[in-house]
Amino acid sequence: MNPLSFVIYLDGTSAARRAVSYLAPLAAHAHVQITLLVEEANADQAEDLFQAAETLLNAANPLLKTANPPIRSVRGATPERAIVLEARAGQPNLMVFGPLRKEGWQRWLGQSAVRSLARRLTTSMLLMTGRPNELRRALLCTAGGEEVLGDAEMTSALLGPLRGQATILHIVSQMPLMFNQDQRSEESLIEAVLGDQSAVSRNIEAARQMLVRHGIAAKLRVRVGLVVEQIQEELRGGGYDLLVIGAHRARTPLDRVLLEDISAELLRDSPIPVLLVQNSTSG
Repeated sequence: MNPLSFVIYLDGTSAARRAVSYLAPLAAHAHVQITLLVEEANADQAEDLFQAAETLLNAANPLLKTANPPIRSVRGATPERAIVLEARAGQPNLMVFGPLRKEGWQRWLGQSAVRSLARRLTTSMLLMTGRPNELRRALLCTAGGEEVLGDAEMTSALLGPLRGQATILHIVSQMPLMFNQDQRSEESLIEAVLGDQSAVSRNIEAARQMLVRHGIAAKLRVRVGLVVEQIQEELRGGGYDLLVIGAHRARTPLDRVLLEDISAELLRDSPIPVLLVQNSTSG
């Protein structure tokens, strides 16, 4: 397998502890390298934070301490600065952190540090929200562009070693007029999406095949309606423990606003961890 590196930001919160436990099963694999990150303002607590995280990792992987110990890093005067500096220095595949407190200007402007990081980071990020028990079932949301291949690649890197499951969710914003009531079942919609030989169908099928090649049980779901509403509805009844969305290139300024609004709403309201994927087609 290709090397996989991720950074977990530690600040003593329950979200940080859940992040360590959530990803600990991956640490048992030789191709995975974990970096534990503490901001400079917490330097006096760094040893305690590092040891607590390493205890959780070692409990899940008794050989980790000698075989593949995590790297320790102390950077930056604020959480956001620490995360950005570590991402630039190490170029990891993934930055992992929980909800962050607002700093100075963000507090005045009502902006969240998480949303700011979603704009600034060039690496993928995993926001630890909710209280997941384990990393097993992912919901991968796609509009059908080629970016879904990058999303599937990152999902495969996380779930493949764990033999997880993934559902690719494609949302149709409007029902084609050619569909009568009898043709609007999900089975008919899936057949229509995969059977029209369009770029959308090719991209979705290629993503599904990629997941399967990595040992992930993958299936497709199709919903009709508004993007955020349909994702939220799927999350409520799907039993998922990871939401995958893409930070993809916007073709126009309006696209950028819409994509950022969708990402921000899901990052803010998701009941489970959110993986925001950056890939070669991201802007």
